[in-house]
Amino acid sequence: MKHPAFRYALLAGIMFASPALAADEGGLPQMDTSTYPSQLFWLFVCFAVLYVVMSKVSLPRVGETLERRRSQKDGDLAQAADLNDSAERVKAEYERSLARAQETAAASASAAERDMSNNIAAEQSKFADSARKRLATAEQNIVKAKMDALNSLADISADIAADIVQKIADVQISKPDAKKAVLAAMQED
Repeated sequence: MKHPAFRYALLAGIMFASPALAADEGGLPQMDTSTYPSQLFWLFVCFAVLYVVMSKVSLPRVGETLERRRSQKDGDLAQAADLNDSAERVKAEYERSLARAQETAAASASAAERDMSNNIAAEQSKFADSARKRLATAEQNIVKAKMDALNSLADISADIAADIVQKIADVQISKPDAKKAVLAAMQED
């Protein structure tokens, strides 16, 4: 097969030579009716060659290109659909995992809240028991201190009463007797 540049040069030579030949004869050769049969012959030959070249070479290549593009497009669309489905599955799995994590977190928070509530209640109960015990102990200590103070007051009062009676009446009273008299007086009030 000859180089395409050679073909183009041949066609250009024919195109440029035709006006020069027509100028020699004195008119347009395509309008000369005596050349119609040869013009029609070459018209049919050119169309036939052009038809054969187009139908056997150019159009199959164009068809192959279109088919390749169509198959590539279909493949790309199928791949995109597969990736979309995969992304949807991943998204659904992510949402399920997120929901499970939220449920677990809610359950953990609820359990922690219950545990804290129970611990607080237990601590409050311990504190209340401890406070009651300390209060009872404090009340016992107060009662004991009151009794000790009263006994001490009774002893002091008995000593003072015995001293007063001795100084005023010049009578000697024993401390136990004076204490009995003071306790009797204290119980009357």
